[in-house]
Amino acid sequence: MASLGDCPDEIIRHVLLYVPPEDTLLRIQLVSHRFFWLGNEPLLWKHHCRRSFTYWHPDHEFQRKLAERATSVKWKKLWVARKKSNLRVARLLDGVIETKVGQLKRIQQICHLGYDAKDYLLEQCHCDPSADDFLARRYYANSVLDSIHRGIAVDVWSKYQGNALSGRGLDRALGAFDMFVLHDQPEDLDYISNTFDSIAADFRRENTGLNGWTTRQKALSLVRWIRERNLTGLDNPEADYRNLRNCFIGHALSDDRHESIPIISSAIFCCIAERLGLTSSCCAFPSHVHASVFSTPGFTLDDVEADTPSSEMECMYLDPFGSDAEVALDDLRGQFIELNWTMGAEAFLKASPVTIIVQRTAHNIDETHAAIQHVVAVDTAREQEMKRLRSGHPDLNLEAAHYAAMWAELMMKQSFSFHWGSNLDSFLNRFALSWSEDAWIVEKYLVPLYDRFVAAQPPQRQRVDWEDVRAILRMLANLDSRRPVVSRRYTQDIRSRVRYRIGQVFQHKRYRYVGVINGWAANGTTALPTPHYELALEEHERDQNGTGADLQNGNSTREEDKTYYTCLRATVDRLRVDQDNMVIITDPSLIPDSLFYLAGKFFRRFDPETCTFVSNIRECYPDD
Repeated sequence: MASLGDCPDEIIRHVLLYVPPEDTLLRIQLVSHRFFWLGNEPLLWKHHCRRSFTYWHPDHEFQRKLAERATSVKWKKLWVARKKSNLRVARLLDGVIETKVGQLKRIQQICHLGYDAKDYLLEQCHCDPSADDFLARRYYANSVLDSIHRGIAVDVWSKYQGNALSGRGLDRALGAFDMFVLHDQPEDLDYISNTFDSIAADFRRENTGLNGWTTRQKALSLVRWIRERNLTGLDNPEADYRNLRNCFIGHALSDDRHESIPIISSAIFCCIAERLGLTSSCCAFPSHVHASVFSTPGFTLDDVEADTPSSEMECMYLDPFGSDAEVALDDLRGQFIELNWTMGAEAFLKASPVTIIVQRTAHNIDETHAAIQHVVAVDTAREQEMKRLRSGHPDLNLEAAHYAAMWAELMMKQSFSFHWGSNLDSFLNRFALSWSEDAWIVEKYLVPLYDRFVAAQPPQRQRVDWEDVRAILRMLANLDSRRPVVSRRYTQDIRSRVRYRIGQVFQHKRYRYVGVINGWAANGTTALPTPHYELALEEHERDQNGTGADLQNGNSTREEDKTYYTCLRATVDRLRVDQDNMVIITDPSLIPDSLFYLAGKFFRRFDPETCTFVSNIRECYPDD
């Protein structure tokens, strides 16, 4: 009977393509010299690199290496390096889950690996529910991955600092907003660029005579083509204009309906037009962004030699959001008169740099955020539809979009301006309260801008505490290295006063919401183990959700003699609740799905038999 060793090299090479690379490395290559060399061939490891990993840090230049001869790239070494990187991410993520001490530091170490960590993190985002810590693993994997995506977005925007007039890279600059709400989905910056490439290729394929057309013919044919395919505009502008998803260019490209507001519709046209060889830019017209297309220097839009100097270009205007036709310049100027805009109107008819379009998009997101906040108290169903994106919790997505707009304002404006400082103050508060895992992004991209801003300020104007970027980063680092305060049920008095345990689910007697206990104090609210940087957020959420009544309910009992808890409620992770206002739930069907989005921050898994969440904060509550 023939053995594998009797087979020709070609057969063995083919078989090795289906053998796990770990087995080839640790077993097959140890069989003999022949198997060592067959298992060491570059084509084999190139295949494994492509099959084992989907995402690569840009420093690897992976796509360039794929185009080179296999023998010119050390593919096996590259595969081993990525495998070691995954093992390192696994160790760090385990540490993040197991202890709160140094948690932020470990998260940042993973984030610095960028896309080299993404494959492993995606696996953990969907880890099996049978895992002992699946809630915690999913939560922290998502949190780290989200921070990596935000770092990539801010890096894109950082390239426009000092280059405010740049008109290039509109697709990636606007796609950076999508990265803040991408989560575990594939529609990242590369997806956006590749989709535009594909759309432009489709247009070329369907219009074979394109090269013989004039600039005006190309522009008009393109705007009609994209509108026929419903790639721009809104089906129902009056009802859907302020839907959050309409502000994201990646969402508009990937969604079946392709809905978008005017600025995104115009950007879609411009990105495709640029790929077809047209010179096109968004035109930041007040209240409704248009697209502009320019002629070749020295020629008209109809490709006739112009009488004007060769450096000047003729311009036409289009409205991809709402029209197939060219928009007359006189009509635009007439709108200025209707708006009573007499000074500086011509500036709005010029090509807008990318920085202006990004800021305008950020403004639209802020307006959408405000509109949704207004709808909250009026129409709950409408509110949920306005916040709906392809993935993620609607409330968390809305806050992430607002956070993206704050980053965009800081990165797209010159740091020595007065408005930059006012934007910074509101940003720092939001960052410290809700996005501390982004400390590595702040340190890398915001600190240099902050130093430049401070240097431009009068000497007597010193920024301290919550106005000082470096001070906040130090505060977060100190908190990260601090040992948690331990609360124990070490006396009979405490055991009798604190009736409930970490992980129990309850319903509020008055407000009827469902929450999970994630902290307790037997001696009034001052004993609750709350980091001081979260205190302002908790007080704000308590006021917003009506839980302030728990602290002032007319009871004559002294506050220090009462028992209080902190709880997790949907998208808020620490609400203070009086023990007397809690009714314990024992039916898992009463627990809303939204409660599981943040549960992993405090709990390892959910136990349906006992209807409790299993604690992952035993460092703070070892007896629970």
